[in-house]
Amino acid sequence: MYRRFGAFLLLIICCLLAVSPALAAGEMQQGSMYVNTANGKALRFRSSKSTSADNVLTEIPYGTKVYVLSWDSTWARIRYNSAVGYVVKKHLSIGRPEAYAEVTAQREAEKAEKQKLQELRQANAKLDQSRVKKVAAYDVTVVTGVRELKAKMYQKANLTATVTAEYEEGFPLVIQAQNKSWAQVYDGAADTTGYMLLEDLVIDIVEDELLED
Repeated sequence: MYRRFGAFLLLIICCLLAVSPALAAGEMQQGSMYVNTANGKALRFRSSKSTSADNVLTEIPYGTKVYVLSWDSTWARIRYNSAVGYVVKKHLSIGRPEAYAEVTAQREAEKAEKQKLQELRQANAKLDQSRVKKVAAYDVTVVTGVRELKAKMYQKANLTATVTAEYEEGFPLVIQAQNKSWAQVYDGAADTTGYMLLEDLVIDIVEDELLED
C-alpha cells in the first residue's frame, strides 16, 4: 500500500515539474484581471488577434474585471460578458487599478516635481560654481524678500543638494567662506554649518555712535 502511495506521489510531482516551466515562462495564465490602459480609455475587445478596425466586438471600460483564458507574448484570450475574444495583454493588470483621476493627479505631481528639479539644475548651472574660499568671518542676517518666506541652507553649494535648514528673515549667521554666488555659513544657535545663496544674506552694519565733546 505504501509503495503504491509513494509511486502516486512521485507521479504527481513529475507532472507539476513538467507544467511549471510553462507557467513560469508566462505562456499561459488563467484568472481574473483588470483593464488598465495607460491613458484611462476603454480597451478594444476583438474577435481575432489583429488590430484591424473590422474585428472590434466592443470596448471594455477602464478598470473592468475580465477573465483570462490564455495568453501569448502579445494577446490575451478573455471572456467578457459571456463572449470570448482577444485584447492586447499589456493593458491588463492583476490588481484593480486606481481611479484614473487619481492616476492622472499622481502623474501630474511627478511631472511637476521633475520640472521643478530641472529648473533648479538650470538655475544652479548659471551660478558661480568655483570653489568657495575661506574669508575673515563676518556677521550677516537672513533676508527673504518676496521670493520665499524662508531662506534655505543646503548641504552643498548646489540648489539640488539636500536642504538642511530654513531661516526666517533677520536670523543671524556668520559667513566663513564664499565665492560670487554661495557662502558657507555658520549657525551658532544650532552649531551647524552649511551653504546659502549670497542673495539671501545681508551684511550687518554697525553704526558708530557720534560722541559729543
